[in-house]
Amino acid sequence: MNVVSINPKEEREEKLKNDMLEVLDHLRTAIENGEVKEFAAVSLDDEGIAQIHVCTMDYTGGVGLFEIGKHILITQQN
Repeated sequence: MNVVSINPKEEREEKLKNDMLEVLDHLRTAIENGEVKEFAAVSLDDEGIAQIHVCTMDYTGGVGLFEIGKHILITQQN
């Protein structure tokens, strides 16, 4: 018996990797073009440890960006 997976884990992981790199490339281009002045992001490693990546003018701006991002993510899910 030969089992064939419709969507192998390796393909999903490779697609996710390519999607993440596409987002980073877009962000880099926007920064280089002066379209992005500040950013805040969260990443998760393979052990489930979250890291916050922030480049803002002040602490309050970083917190605000996270809250705005959270709101956008929640509202777009509906």
